[in-house]
Amino acid sequence: MKPTTMRSRVRAYLAHRRKLGFVLRVQAFHLRGFATFADREASGQLLTAALALRWATSTGHNRFGYQAMRYQAVRNLARFLAALEPRTELPPARLLGPTLVRRQPHIYTPEQIRLMMAQSRSLPHRCHHTALRPLTFETMIGLVFCTGLRPAEACKLRLADFDFRAGTMVVRPTKFSPQRILPLHPTVVRALERYQAARRRIIPFGEHFFVARRGIPFTPQKVGEFFDLVVRGIEPNGARPMVRLGDLRHTFATRLISAWSRRATPVPHYLLLLSRYMGHKSFNATWWYVSPDCSSLQGAAQRFQRFQREQTSSASQP
Repeated sequence: MKPTTMRSRVRAYLAHRRKLGFVLRVQAFHLRGFATFADREASGQLLTAALALRWATSTGHNRFGYQAMRYQAVRNLARFLAALEPRTELPPARLLGPTLVRRQPHIYTPEQIRLMMAQSRSLPHRCHHTALRPLTFETMIGLVFCTGLRPAEACKLRLADFDFRAGTMVVRPTKFSPQRILPLHPTVVRALERYQAARRRIIPFGEHFFVARRGIPFTPQKVGEFFDLVVRGIEPNGARPMVRLGDLRHTFATRLISAWSRRATPVPHYLLLLSRYMGHKSFNATWWYVSPDCSSLQGAAQRFQRFQREQTSSASQP
């Protein structure tokens, strides 16, 4: 019987997982690299822990858990293969440390937000159907900055989700959070009304709120094609080499928490509301926004920790 290649094993694993609804873009990239390595270095052999470790560490660095991420991708593959090929070795868990190492986000200043919106208005457009692009980016940046929406959530908004009379926006459910209704500041409502009127005039078709040519909805990937032009001249103050649209979400939360930490009123109540507003399934997810070592947030962080311990303690009691 002809031996099965690692490449074919990876294809079978990815097909199986994708039938279950998983996308696996990053994991697929890593596993294809592993398959090439395994078929070259150990052709015709089963997956072993030693082979997984050799490949994962061959990149030369483990910044931000990169080697651990590669190793875990192969470990997931091994768990699948063990059911088909019992002699497959399952690599030990967390041998290279955690796979998720959070990197400090960029926190935008008010001056940088104004610069981004001004540069959005200068985005190139060559025809009638792209004339909406500058206003689309200006409005999307302003909305994410004022509401803390995830970029993917902003891209999925539909015209019917905005209620200008009630001053609210419906954010549809995702695997990260349930559906929620966000109250909007009057200035945000006016900006959205202005955009909606222009969008209906220039591109009067399609159901999505933010659209490109022919009414096609913007995706985070498509937004990224123009984002470099929007953030020209902005130097990152976080751990990443470039600023991201998602950093506006971090900026939204950090600015609020910083302001609340200077008040005499209890912070935990506000943090709980913030957690719901941002669509966090777990209250612990909000901790990431008070964890930066900034003096303006230390008081809020300490009170948040006390509140978190109390919530955990009360939940564990019968």
